[in-house]
Amino acid sequence: MINQYFNRIAFVLVVMAVMVACNIYTFLPIYGNIASSLSIPQSEVVIAGSSFIFFYACGLLTFANSADRFGKKEILVWGMFASGISTGLVGLADDFWSLFITRGIQGFCLGSFAPVAFAYTYDLFSGKKRTLLLAFINSGFLFSGILGQILSEGITRFSHWTIVFFFFSLVYVSLFFIGKQTLPTTSTRSVSVTHQIVTIYKLLMRKELLFCYGIVLTLLASFIAYYDSLTRYLSGSPDLLFLIRAVGLIGVGLSLFTGRLLEAIGVYKTLFIGVTISITSVSIAFIYVHLSDPFIIVLSSVLFVSGISLLIPTVITLIGDMSGEDRSQALSLYSFLLLGGTSLAPLVIMQLTYVQSLFLLLGCFLFHAWMGGLLYVGRRRWGMGG
Repeated sequence: MINQYFNRIAFVLVVMAVMVACNIYTFLPIYGNIASSLSIPQSEVVIAGSSFIFFYACGLLTFANSADRFGKKEILVWGMFASGISTGLVGLADDFWSLFITRGIQGFCLGSFAPVAFAYTYDLFSGKKRTLLLAFINSGFLFSGILGQILSEGITRFSHWTIVFFFFSLVYVSLFFIGKQTLPTTSTRSVSVTHQIVTIYKLLMRKELLFCYGIVLTLLASFIAYYDSLTRYLSGSPDLLFLIRAVGLIGVGLSLFTGRLLEAIGVYKTLFIGVTISITSVSIAFIYVHLSDPFIIVLSSVLFVSGISLLIPTVITLIGDMSGEDRSQALSLYSFLLLGGTSLAPLVIMQLTYVQSLFLLLGCFLFHAWMGGLLYVGRRRWGMGG
């Protein structure tokens, strides 16, 4: 019966995914605008932005572990409502501490979506429909990495930075009503907190999952670092920055083909292709530093997004396949570590020059290759083909 409404449910979940993840990136292009408006140093705006990521990561873990008890639909739709209220409060911030606190609350509320949506998809659908929807949700997250920056910069260019958050507040409240009417209810079950903690501990004791989580910890952080450092490096060229972000959206399309790649060549080869593309993009960015040709940095942006677009769904597939019945907890831990690592990225990048940031990114992707190599060597021991 639910399969009849697949398109409608998928559309709502993907729109939610895009709009939720957009707010991870809204601060990146407007640090200077916020700092000027609130008469505070730009470094304090970066710290306030990092509070969002940290509390978002906390929200991911909290709501993922509450979804079975209270119902996944209820967490998703009421999370949208709470996100609408908290996002509006960000627009009312008038100093560092109010910005820090409201941005943190917003992050915590938005953390109600990602792992719950993954588990909700597993509950509702199976086979190709499940795989397709997961791919679309992941594509939505990646798409928002560029869209969030474009919306934030575009709205601020023609209005005031606070309007960015009033706009998203209205979007989240609208999605609350749409989700309440559209999304079906799933069954609930009582799971003790002790059992959840024990499960997470067992997952963290598994070497193969630790290798995956090692990649996860720096994966989205690399995305933030790339565009944050580039935004500061090209601060005097807003039109070029807009072009780089907009054309970078082309790279998101690669995530839609990840499923076919996984079937055709296996999970490990797909992982190494993603890492290779990422390393290539950073190498091209080094060339741009010396030649300053706009085409070079636009190409780097497209390849960078393409590499991350392959890596994220590939790592999710690895974790999902390795964790078996504990998949829900493993994916919630994935989401927590993904955003936990990301919370540190702006603070680190703020201290580095653009070239130093590129060396750091190169190091991250070489680390990913090392972790992937360890996974590949041990694949038979852990029952993983590919």
